[in-house]
Amino acid sequence: MASKKASKKNVLQPLLIGLLVLAAFAIGSMWTEIRMMKGGKSLTGAKPSQQVQEGDVVPEEKTQLSEDELQEVLKNPAYAFGDEGAKVTVVEFSDYQCPFCQRYFQQTFGQVESEYVDTGKVRYVMRDLPLSFHVNAQTAAEAARCAGEQGKYKEYHDKLFETQSTWEGLSEVETSFKQYAVGLGLNALGFNSCLDTGKFSQAVKDDLALAQKLGVSGTPSFFVNGKILVGAQPFSAFKVVIDSELGE
Repeated sequence: MASKKASKKNVLQPLLIGLLVLAAFAIGSMWTEIRMMKGGKSLTGAKPSQQVQEGDVVPEEKTQLSEDELQEVLKNPAYAFGDEGAKVTVVEFSDYQCPFCQRYFQQTFGQVESEYVDTGKVRYVMRDLPLSFHVNAQTAAEAARCAGEQGKYKEYHDKLFETQSTWEGLSEVETSFKQYAVGLGLNALGFNSCLDTGKFSQAVKDDLALAQKLGVSGTPSFFVNGKILVGAQPFSAFKVVIDSELGE
């Protein structure tokens, strides 16, 4: 009889321990979620209804840039495309290593481009916001600008987001960036020199400083005719704001 009890105990003990571990994990997760929600964050690093990085602070009250701020945002961008006389201008502050920026690129950017930019309704402006904890974001932004010097900014922009998982963790990311340039038909010597000398390093840092001056540190962040829209929002969110600005 004692042997049977011992056997039963040996079977139940690991099961009970496993259940206790699962319960502790669930309680811990719920408690962490509650604490982070109280601080305005979710476990994904996003604020309520915003896909931004954990720890970023976006002013809650500010929803519109002043005219002076808007004009400053439109000066000397990394890249701009679309009709210069378009009624609506969309400015994007982006980080090439940010997963939410990649999500926006994959799920929304193409729709905004085809429905509004290609039809002459929107002019699209790109600016850089490399977050400090994304170690290769600054170099990626510089590489895109070096490609832009040879007329291939957008192609390189697309390539960086398409291959983000390949280069984001590299310790010598410049090698891959130079290979991308060759693959896109850029002049290798010119591109390599641009990247190696840090020709656009200060320009990228200036964009970062501008974003911080405006109180924007989450990526991606957008200004639609100065109206602020933060995060990897679905196309429908952009459509509402853009159509409103178009009077449609």
